[in-house]
Amino acid sequence: MQKARVREYITSNLRIPVTITYGKRRRLKITLDETGKVLAYAPLSLSLRDIDRFVESNTEWIEKHRKKLSERIQLSPIDPLEQKRKARIIKARASAFLAVYDGKKPARIFVRNMTSRWGSCSSNGNISLNVYLLDVEPELFDYVLIHELSHLYHMNHSAAFWAQVSKYCPEYKECRKKLRIYQIPKK
Repeated sequence: MQKARVREYITSNLRIPVTITYGKRRRLKITLDETGKVLAYAPLSLSLRDIDRFVESNTEWIEKHRKKLSERIQLSPIDPLEQKRKARIIKARASAFLAVYDGKKPARIFVRNMTSRWGSCSSNGNISLNVYLLDVEPELFDYVLIHELSHLYHMNHSAAFWAQVSKYCPEYKECRKKLRIYQIPKK
């Protein structure tokens, strides 16, 4: 298997810095990293001129997404001692919520330092919650917990799943939108 080649490049007209990763792929794809840097994933045979044109033809998309990134709230990393303290508080809040919740209960609740998710639900009925949930508004904490509890009924994001979520959190769409402004720290 051929190893991907990485190349730093600055587009000709607009002077946009791009990190290009060449590899076995059919199409050119651009994304932004968490700092707003443009990343291009290109087929091995694609010329710099084609990449240049593609990046420059997508400057509106790049600027729109850079603006979204700049509006995000970056949460601060925490040390292991703080993580344990927050985990105890999160478990206590989840237990208090479950005491009045009339739906299916999870087998266990775990609190983890996750870098890309606010929560997850396993097929065994275990729920994991992100330790950074204490750093967001209480209604967002409740939404994430309700979202994961709803997976005990539907292990997907079908219409039935969202109906289950809305039963306990009618304003779930607003909560999802608010949650997107927070940037979870990478480890």
